[in-house]
Amino acid sequence: MTARIMIVDDEQPICDSLQGLFEDENYLVVCAPSGEEAIARLRKQPVDCVLLDIWMPGIDGLETLSRIQQMDVNLPVIMMSGHATIDTAVRATRQGAFDFVEKPLSFDRLLILVRNAVQKRHLEQENKDLKRQEQSHQSRKELIGNSKAIVEVKALINRVALSDSPVLILGEHGTGKAVAAKMLHAASKRKSAPFIEVNTASVAANRMDSELFGHEKGAFTGALHAQRGRFEAAHQGTLFFDEVTELSLSSQAKILRVLQEKVVQRLGNPARLPSNVRLIAASSQELDEALKNGQLREDFYYRLNVVSIRMPSLRERSEDLPLIVETLATEQARELGGEAVRFSDQALDRLKAYAWPGNVRELRNYIERCHILMPGEEMTEINMLPPDQTTTQNMQASGSQTGAQLQNMASVDADSFHDAREIFERTYLLQHLDKHEWNISRTAADIGMERSQLHRKIKAFGLLPPDKESV
Repeated sequence: MTARIMIVDDEQPICDSLQGLFEDENYLVVCAPSGEEAIARLRKQPVDCVLLDIWMPGIDGLETLSRIQQMDVNLPVIMMSGHATIDTAVRATRQGAFDFVEKPLSFDRLLILVRNAVQKRHLEQENKDLKRQEQSHQSRKELIGNSKAIVEVKALINRVALSDSPVLILGEHGTGKAVAAKMLHAASKRKSAPFIEVNTASVAANRMDSELFGHEKGAFTGALHAQRGRFEAAHQGTLFFDEVTELSLSSQAKILRVLQEKVVQRLGNPARLPSNVRLIAASSQELDEALKNGQLREDFYYRLNVVSIRMPSLRERSEDLPLIVETLATEQARELGGEAVRFSDQALDRLKAYAWPGNVRELRNYIERCHILMPGEEMTEINMLPPDQTTTQNMQASGSQTGAQLQNMASVDADSFHDAREIFERTYLLQHLDKHEWNISRTAADIGMERSQLHRKIKAFGLLPPDKESV
């Protein structure tokens, strides 16, 4: 894993020599001539270690250290000074500096210190990642909002959770049906037992029986070892079928029999195993229509539809949108690094006016794009918001290269993640280049990128200033 370090020193020769030293050791290096610029860059581009001079014009190194710790208390900072006293070194250490070195610098010692600091940083990051995997995001484990519609859903979940009856959760794509299912399980008597999810659309029809009921070694061609099914795995707990209408009629009949008899048999094994599960099913399709179309067996439908919960769309609870946006922005900052993107009142009004056909899932993707393009900044521009009729017309009227790219931001059509990332990078660079009237030095300083790297990106993307686009 390549580490990125920041060198903060107002003496350019020292920055140049240290940059050369660490780049020779395959570090990515960012330089800042002042504490103020270092703070600005850290808001946009996280690093693994900071080398910080104490005596600088503007805010000094100790004040800069204090501000860095307010942003990221665990970021290792190595203080440097050519006029150090014991008192200064003690103050820096007490403030939380990783270490303290005097000028003239010993490059060998500095390399060792940075390597140790980066290793510490990476270990801490690995621990955070492990904890993040154990604890899902707030927006993925609870329904966010205080609107009447969502409060009624939460109350119904709490009432229904205490029974063992099957529950049917209905609603458009992205409304939080899986979140509601997990909340039902967490509030139930089965909360200490497994919650097992089956995404029926992702399992091939010829493998569904094996997935649900398990199989023994040799039960069919390709069964190289025994495998327990989802019903076995969910014993005493909850089994959640997402998009239940994707199940074949044959699978529906077999599931119904398991629910009635409370036993399950692995393929290739006549032994009957106990199966005590609570069934929760979700669908984005109207089940009356699925019943008429022959997608659902009538007996299976009536077995599922003991209690139904209908999830409101985001446009039905637009008053919840500011709180959801804030929560998602905080999550993205925690996940991707940097400060959370913010939204002005004007921007929030635009978000409320948009229909959000993909509901909270679409909103989450949009917030992620905003964070990638403008981390820590406030969203105010109309052309940075989702595509409604007004913004689309404004962008088409502008006819600018930046406007066209920002229009694409809300709905990126890319064949791969690599292509999508290139679209994001190109849009981000265009926006900041236009902001600084294509001044390379100011743009590089603003986005925390070296001038040489920015030049390479501009060349790679074939970007041209507005006055040269038609040449």
